[in-house]
Amino acid sequence: MSESSQPTVTLNGIDPDAMSELIEYAYTSEITICENNVQSLLSAANLLMMQPVRDACSSFFERFLDETNAIGINCFAELHGTQELTKKAKRFVLKKFSQVAQQDEWLHVSTQKIIEFI
Repeated sequence: MSESSQPTVTLNGIDPDAMSELIEYAYTSEITICENNVQSLLSAANLLMMQPVRDACSSFFERFLDETNAIGINCFAELHGTQELTKKAKRFVLKKFSQVAQQDEWLHVSTQKIIEFI
């Protein structure tokens, strides 16, 4: 590895604040997840294979799943391979379809995703 002889290693695709939180988590086993960091934490935890953080982020998304964000959460979860969250968000969309379809998110959904939901 060429990185072993370098004084620093660049990790592309990881938010610096999320990386800082994950390093802190590695030492303390504690992490603060909020609306402002949940996406970057899940992305970074996924990339670094930190399953407990990934699971905690998924649980955070599940707790705040509603008509206004279900499609976005479904797409985000699918992009990051969090299958259980993807399924839960999809079930939510199907269960509350008439309310979800009235939200602004619905206007930005791809045709393929609409077909998936109907």
